[in-house]
Amino acid sequence: MIKIDPEMTIKELPKHHPCATTAFIKRGMLCVGCPTQAYHTLEDVARIHGSTIDDLCAAIREAISE
Repeated sequence: MIKIDPEMTIKELPKHHPCATTAFIKRGMLCVGCPTQAYHTLEDVARIHGSTIDDLCAAIREAISE
C-alpha cells in the first residue's frame, strides 16, 4: 500500500507523487494550484470539501497506482 500522510500539504504531494493530482481533478477539487496549497494539509482539504481523509487518501492511492 502506498503511504499517504494526512499531514502532507497539497503543495508537497505532487513532489512525491505527481500522478496524485488527478485524484483532485476527478473530484472537482481545485486544490492543486490554489494559493493556499502550501498551507492546507490533505486532512484540511478533506474536511473543507466534505470528505473523509480515508476517502481522499484512497482516491489519491488509486490515482498513483493507475
